[in-house]
Amino acid sequence: MPASTALHFETIARAIAFVRAHPHLPPEAVAEALGLDRARWRRVLAEWAELTPERFVHCLGRAYARERLSLTPELLPETLASAPATAGQARAGQLTWEAMPPTEPRAAGHAIELGHGLAVTPFGDALLAWTRRGVCHLAFRCTDEAALFGELHHLWPTAALVRDDAHARSLALRIFPSRSPSTSATAAARPSGAVDATDADRGGVRLVLRGTAFQVRVWSALMRIPRGRLLSYRQLATLLGMPAAPRSVGSAIAANTLGYLVPCHRLIRADGDAGEFRWGSERKLAMLAWEAS
Repeated sequence: MPASTALHFETIARAIAFVRAHPHLPPEAVAEALGLDRARWRRVLAEWAELTPERFVHCLGRAYARERLSLTPELLPETLASAPATAGQARAGQLTWEAMPPTEPRAAGHAIELGHGLAVTPFGDALLAWTRRGVCHLAFRCTDEAALFGELHHLWPTAALVRDDAHARSLALRIFPSRSPSTSATAAARPSGAVDATDADRGGVRLVLRGTAFQVRVWSALMRIPRGRLLSYRQLATLLGMPAAPRSVGSAIAANTLGYLVPCHRLIRADGDAGEFRWGSERKLAMLAWEAS
C-alpha cells in the first residue's frame, strides 16, 4: 500500500475523535479542527480510503450504523448456530481457517516456530505472527512496540519466535491492498444497501484460530458478516442460538487477537454506538469507515 495510506491513520484517528465529540457540526468543520485546509483534508481521505469528507462523517454516525444493523441478519446463513468449530471457509476462495486448541503447543512436546514482524496498515502499525499453518496473530500498536511483543510472548510462551518484517509487510499488502481508482469507482456505483460479497481485502490468507471450541465458534460466525454490514452483540448471540447469553459471546469476542481478519469491529451496540474494541474505539470506527468506501 502507498506509505501515505498508513501514515494518514493518525490524522484519521484525530478526525474521528473530533466528530465523536462534535456530532452536530458540519463536515467542513473537521478540516479546521485538524489545522488543514479543505483541499488537503479531501486529499487525505481520498488517499486513505477514497472517501469524501461528507461520506466520512456520515459513516461515523449512529443513523448509518442502525441502518446497517437492520440489513444484516437475513444475509447470514441459517445454519450459523451449527457452524463448524474445527475448520472452515468464510468466503468462497478468499479466507480459510483451522482451529488450534490452546493446549496444542505444549502437548506437541516441542516449540512451535512462530514467524512475526511489524508492518504498516491503514490503521497504524501492526504486529503479525504466523505458523506454518497460517496467520495466528494481528495486533495494532496502541502504546509501544515492547507492549506488542510482550503480549505475543505471553500468548505463545513456548514458541520459538523468528523475526521477519519483510514477510509481515508482504502479508499486510495482501490483507490491506491499495484502493485502485477502478475499485473505488465500482464501490461508488454500488447501491447503499449492497454488500461486497467477496470481502477480497482479506487477501485469501489462511488463519489459525487458537482458542476454545466456543471461542472458535464465535470467531467463525464473525467471519460470516459481510464487509459493509454490522451486527449487534445481541443479534450475534441470537444467531448463535444463545439469546440469553450475550455476555458469554462478548467474552469470546474480547479474546480475539486476529484484528480485522476476524472482524469483531463489525459488532456494535444496538443503539448504533460503536462500543468497545481491543485496539481502541477510534480504530474501530476507522475500520468501519474504510470498509464503507
